[in-house]
Amino acid sequence: MSTSGSDLGDLALLVRVAQLGSLGRVAEEVGLSQPSLSRRMARLERGLRLTLLQRGPRGTTLTPSGRVVVDWAEEVLGAARRFEESVAVLREHRSSTLRVAASMTIAEHLAPTWLSRLRDVEPDAVVAMSVTNSTDVADAVEHGRADLGFVESPTIRRSVRRRRLAWDHLVVVVADPHPWAGRTRPVTAADLAREPLLVREPGSGTRETLDEALRTRGLELTPAQVLASNAALKSSALVGIGPAVLSALAVVDELGSGRLVAVGLQDLDLRRPLSVVWRDGVQLPPVADVLVRLAAGRSR
Repeated sequence: MSTSGSDLGDLALLVRVAQLGSLGRVAEEVGLSQPSLSRRMARLERGLRLTLLQRGPRGTTLTPSGRVVVDWAEEVLGAARRFEESVAVLREHRSSTLRVAASMTIAEHLAPTWLSRLRDVEPDAVVAMSVTNSTDVADAVEHGRADLGFVESPTIRRSVRRRRLAWDHLVVVVADPHPWAGRTRPVTAADLAREPLLVREPGSGTRETLDEALRTRGLELTPAQVLASNAALKSSALVGIGPAVLSALAVVDELGSGRLVAVGLQDLDLRRPLSVVWRDGVQLPPVADVLVRLAAGRSR
């Protein structure tokens, strides 16, 4: 038996006959004459070399072989519908905009490379990216305002699915003349909790990671300033307001030039995952899968 569209149509008619128990009712429903429908069922039986239907005065019933074939036919037809739906999604999203929300560190230091690579392999892809903190990114994904979200939070809400991409480390940085700039002994968690710090706002992945690391030690931080951007944290640290806690990705140039110094930590784990999230149960456009693969460091 071939797999042409007409065969799928005949299978669909067989399933409907099984549901209604009447060739006449199915013929009327689909706009065929009953002899035409009977010929199509006979053609299906010849192709399969099986007797599928028993015709009698009380209607049409399935043979044992017919019941098995109907079960299989429902699976085949379901797969065909899913295939057609997937192709429709592919057509719809070929030139549509992919909505991405990204937390600040990822948006500033990683996403530009990912989007450049995406343009190389998907030149027609259009990406609209909003930049905010990790909590707001998760909100945007959860409520359908973004197709994909890139977050730095150690915890992920249950309404979204997550794929970990990499690990990032927070660092504590200071500038001269802060005493920690020339300190040879590592700073303890208790030292860090007592020190007025420059920190990101609640809801950011940076702040969540720092708060959780101190909480596991039974400690709470003492903010000197709460700032909503990495650039503001760096600027405040550079003029000597106090130690700043932010991603190592954000201070590569300043550490390299010696304008800021990374402070050694003794008993505090400030590692955090970088992840992509999307709403559970939602079929993503194909370009989203390409972007995720690029972000994970794999070729298409």
